[in-house]
Amino acid sequence: MLEDAATSRDTAFPSPASDPVSDARYALRVGNGFLVLVSLTFGLIVLGALVRANEAGLACPDWPLCFGEVIPQIDVRVGFEWTHRAVAGSISLIFGALAWLALRRPHTRRASARLVGIGALLLVVQIGLGALTVWQLLASWTVTSHLVIGNTYALVLLWTACALREAGGPPIDRAPAPARVRVWVTVAALLLFAQLLLGGLVSSRYAGMVCPEWPTCNGGYWFPSFEGNVGLHLLHRLNGYALLAVLLVSAGVGWRVAGMRAVTLLTFVLGSAQLLVGIANVLLAIPVEVTALHSALAVALVLTVSLTVRSVWRSATVPGNPVGAT
Repeated sequence: MLEDAATSRDTAFPSPASDPVSDARYALRVGNGFLVLVSLTFGLIVLGALVRANEAGLACPDWPLCFGEVIPQIDVRVGFEWTHRAVAGSISLIFGALAWLALRRPHTRRASARLVGIGALLLVVQIGLGALTVWQLLASWTVTSHLVIGNTYALVLLWTACALREAGGPPIDRAPAPARVRVWVTVAALLLFAQLLLGGLVSSRYAGMVCPEWPTCNGGYWFPSFEGNVGLHLLHRLNGYALLAVLLVSAGVGWRVAGMRAVTLLTFVLGSAQLLVGIANVLLAIPVEVTALHSALAVALVLTVSLTVRSVWRSATVPGNPVGAT
């Protein structure tokens, strides 16, 4: 049965004769293609923030056309919405082509099949959420889910690129990351996920200006209320402070670990920039440009934290690196 399954799989994805050098070069090329797709997805997420900041999410309320036309008359709001759709469609087509290339050869298929499958599932969900966001007239749950799934999709693309590039390079001798580094990096990832979720809720409910003064809220109160939009905004702020504190601790515990110093320091720098831009966004009454920068830094933080999580946990499971080694 296993032999029949293997034969069927190889028939579905025929590949040329295996050659180690050719396989390595092929894996690197496909991995680089996924890196390009990560960059395009990064840009799409920022473009989505611009759509939201310009209140353009319902500029083309019919789907998949725009006022019954494939390319409507373009103004600023329609231009943002239509361009967002066009770029999203292009990313879907590019993903399909890269997925076929990754699954075409056994060498790259072994390295990426699971991640490609997860990415395909997330892409289908993301497209569905995009349509629901318009049909449900920017309902809070659709906008927030769309943001979270979009960032998760970018993360999976990045991991796919890393897996393929590793398959095309020499074996990596990883020293085990200390358990304390793994713990703090994982806590940072969980807080970052919560921050994205809260940020999506704040944005979708237009709650970004319910506490315009800083650092207090509504007449000098630190905690005026944790109900409704005020509560969302305060939770978003407090979670941001907690995230930055954990990133600082992660940078501290990773400072003396080979290969961890640069990435943990980068995550702390990005987290600090994200917090400062978030404060500026409120104090400046949420201008479009600052909102876009805030979103760009958020995506960059997601990518760097996800790379760190992947690195520290993979280092704990390679041969000779027992989990929990210090």
